[in-house]
Amino acid sequence: MIQRILIFGICWGGLFLNAKAQIDEYYRPFKRPKTAILLTQPDLFRSDSHWYIGIEGGGKWNGATLSNSLFGLLAYQSGYTDSYAGGHLGYSHNLRWTIESGYIRNPSNTIMRVNASRGFTVRVNELEHSIPLRFKWRILRLGNVLKQSGIYVGAGFLWTPTRKRQNAETFVLTGLTRSSGAGNAPDTLLVENQTFSTGKSKLEPEVSLEFVGRVSTHLELVAFGRVHYAGASALRSDSQLYINRLIEGTSSLTLRPVSYQFGVAIRYIYGMRHLYRSRFED
Repeated sequence: MIQRILIFGICWGGLFLNAKAQIDEYYRPFKRPKTAILLTQPDLFRSDSHWYIGIEGGGKWNGATLSNSLFGLLAYQSGYTDSYAGGHLGYSHNLRWTIESGYIRNPSNTIMRVNASRGFTVRVNELEHSIPLRFKWRILRLGNVLKQSGIYVGAGFLWTPTRKRQNAETFVLTGLTRSSGAGNAPDTLLVENQTFSTGKSKLEPEVSLEFVGRVSTHLELVAFGRVHYAGASALRSDSQLYINRLIEGTSSLTLRPVSYQFGVAIRYIYGMRHLYRSRFED
């Protein structure tokens, strides 16, 4: 009798423990595995787009040409470098192409020297306010982790609105010179000059090269160089030489059509958007 009771108790105990183990296992919360499960989807790629706003500064080089030295009386400085500054707003799509516009405080200068007995220089300044429109394309990606830095080439236009024509500087030079032959009266020399800003609107084609470096999530540093071509000169200096009240020569000093900009910019990035798209989408 006792043996039957023990066997019965052992059987019921085993069934109870087995049922309890199943209940505990059923209600036990699921634990995440320590090793992450990666779902590979090779047909997806990540598109990173953002807006940015920035400031820039650097130098602008423009050359000049002189049509006539008036028998060595006039000379000019072939090139001059000005400092300039500006701001811009842009949108970058997938870190591949960018559209940008803004404002540039755009100066132009030229220097002419008058080789008289007491020589002097005439410096002409013109301050323009220009609006750029640029399209840029990344040609090389830099970096090993984020890969958000790169080299961009760009093309666009620099528009300068019409301005009021202004006289920048004028001078009149008089003198005497000996005539050839003995006993002849000296000749009277007169040089008249008028320097002015043309005030014409300009639409200058632009090409550019940029080195963009991402230094943080919201900050970029940029080094750039740009080339502009202007069909019309913003400055003009006209001179006339009179000998005994008869005009003997004219000269014009103008800016060269090609100018160069170079400098650095700092940009603040905002409005970032990350989008995953299929490579097989249209």
